[in-house]
Amino acid sequence: MNRFLAISPQSQFWLFNVALALNILGMVLTDMWLPMVVGAIVTTYLSVDALVRLRYVLPMKKEIRDLRHELEKANRQLRASYQNDD
Repeated sequence: MNRFLAISPQSQFWLFNVALALNILGMVLTDMWLPMVVGAIVTTYLSVDALVRLRYVLPMKKEIRDLRHELEKANRQLRASYQNDD
């Protein structure tokens, strides 16, 4: 998931979608079907991967990070209450 760190996930999504559109346009305008089909398959995979990462994986990572923070806070409060009881 950390392959392309130089540009943001949103920019990756748009880049891969533009590349897919250019591949499809190239298939329509040229006779080089095999390279264009392979390119379209690869850019389709990259576009879907970027979309899934943007819509699902990154928000899920943020939510997990927030839940871990809340869990650590609850553990600290629990330890503090046990220490106060002693």
